Amino acid sequence: MDDKNRDFEITPKLVFDLNLALYLDLVAALEGAGAVTYRQMAARVLNISMDARNDGETGLSTVLEGIARGFAGHGDGLSIELLKAARNLREDDALGDIPLRPDEG
Repeated sequence: MDDKNRDFEITPKLVFDLNLALYLDLVAALEGAGAVTYRQMAARVLNISMDARNDGETGLSTVLEGIARGFAGHGDGLSIELLKAARNLREDDALGDIPLRPDEG
């Protein structure tokens, strides 16, 4: 083992931060390719956040809602409150939450 790697510790926070960074980069690439919109990602992450809050995971829920707010702030700036209200409209693609197949777009 190299001396420079000896003091390097892989912590749960580091793993979470790296996974989050990779996820955000992936979403940016998918949005850039037109495969998904920031609004769709905001709705999905917000749903996970709300589920986490219902499960008592307040810290995780807060982090995920912050990410959802960031996604919602791109493009048309759809509000988080509207996405929360529309949560039960999962079968309705009016808010762009359900991606279209390439031949439908």
